[in-house]
Amino acid sequence: MASARTAARVAAAVAALPMAAVLFSGVAQADDGNQVANRGSNAAAASIVGSGVGDDNAGNSTTGQQQATGTGASNQNNTASVNGSGPTDIRQQNIEVVFAD
Repeated sequence: MASARTAARVAAAVAALPMAAVLFSGVAQADDGNQVANRGSNAAAASIVGSGVGDDNAGNSTTGQQQATGTGASNQNNTASVNGSGPTDIRQQNIEVVFAD
């Protein structure tokens, strides 16, 4: 009886592998929005994988992402920090600041 259960568990785990492969694979896509990137800069995409922020933290954790490519590119930096090991919920939004003359 135990071998039938073991075989069923192994079969279920093997059947779940293609779904896990689909869920854990991803494609970064850059969209220049036909805005700034059409004036000499390049569109690019960056990601932070396995940084630990937003997951289980056993202490202090900080991560940052910054990227600019090409002539005329502008820089944007998003940083997330966690202090301690409690549940972590990080929500970041980008805002636009316009300095008028």
